[in-house]
Amino acid sequence: MHPTALPTEIAARLIARRGRLHVHDRLVPAETALVVIDMQAIFTAPGGTLEVPAARAIVPAINRMAAALRAAGGTVAWVRSAFPPSDRDWTGFFDRLLPPDLAGRVRAELQHGGAGYGFTPGLHVQAGDLHADKDRFSAFIPGASPLPGLLRARGIDTVLIAGTLTNVCCESSGRDAMMENFRAVLLSDATATRSDFEHMGALVTFALSFGDVQTVDEAAGFLGPG
Repeated sequence: MHPTALPTEIAARLIARRGRLHVHDRLVPAETALVVIDMQAIFTAPGGTLEVPAARAIVPAINRMAAALRAAGGTVAWVRSAFPPSDRDWTGFFDRLLPPDLAGRVRAELQHGGAGYGFTPGLHVQAGDLHADKDRFSAFIPGASPLPGLLRARGIDTVLIAGTLTNVCCESSGRDAMMENFRAVLLSDATATRSDFEHMGALVTFALSFGDVQTVDEAAGFLGPG
């Protein structure tokens, strides 16, 4: 597991600025959604094309947060990357930042029915949960996903971000959520990436400028009555 607590000096800076460590320490369940990002086979299957081994270890934490939020009356949303052929082809990523053979495999796997599109085994996905695809790193950048509209239709103004990769799609989604006026929380023990260094760097940057960083137990404890 990655380290989950912010460095002491960062925590001290946050307290000095805000008067407390956690700026989103009162979560209204009916206005809160757990947004689980990219917990898909391409990232979590052993030997997967974009394997993030640490992501397999966060499944219990995601399930625990989902159960706590559902029990309190909140929403769980499952977001998956999908890149079917369309006029929104992401050439800036696939054609410029990936070698052609890898780009081809990712495009093929991240389509409905593709080998990498399906959910990670062990996730407790339930009827009544929301589902959305995204075709960019961020689920909240305009045009990338129907998720923001689905959340607003339910009166959601707070998002708890879980999934993988901490420093890519999770951080990107959390940043854009804040800039779209959602209250954003990055869950430090329900996100994972390829190294402790990358994980902690994302948590520090997010906490200093974009939202809150909490563990699952902290977030569950901040939930008000259901």
